[in-house]
Amino acid sequence: KESGEDDATNENDDTKFSNWCGWHNDHGSLTGLLPALYLDPGGNIVNCPDTTAGLYCKSRNGKTVHARIPEDAIAFQVGETMQIHSGGLLEATPHAVRGCKGGSSVSRETFAVFMEPEYHSSMDIPASRTLEDTQCAEAERSLPSSVRTISKRWKMGMNFGEFSNATFAAFY
Repeated sequence: KESGEDDATNENDDTKFSNWCGWHNDHGSLTGLLPALYLDPGGNIVNCPDTTAGLYCKSRNGKTVHARIPEDAIAFQVGETMQIHSGGLLEATPHAVRGCKGGSSVSRETFAVFMEPEYHSSMDIPASRTLEDTQCAEAERSLPSSVRTISKRWKMGMNFGEFSNATFAAFY
């Protein structure tokens, strides 16, 4: 479901959009996500008290989508390493998470599995692709302002460890 008009002016501003985990791309290859559970202070599963809480993703045309994972499913997000390894054929998924508004005592619980290559693995693109293919200018324009572009952190010849270190340095 795309976000409503009320969110449109704040959707690219981390401080206004997300009160928990702001807009970013995972830098690994693939992230597996289980659906969120909401727990009351006693540890009992409850319905989420805030319809705006949860995972949000940016679609390829820049629209904000509230991603609701069915309780009997697992979702996958493409990371930046997969984007590089595919030469841009697959694009990383910009995403953010909103917690429950107000003084809610309900917690959001989830489980993510981050998959990535070995530390010293090559970060080369396929021979048939170009640097420009890896992150085209149009895709960069759709990124929220807090998402650092791959082109600022990745260079040909890097390995995954070097790319990881450049990514951590860009954010921390």
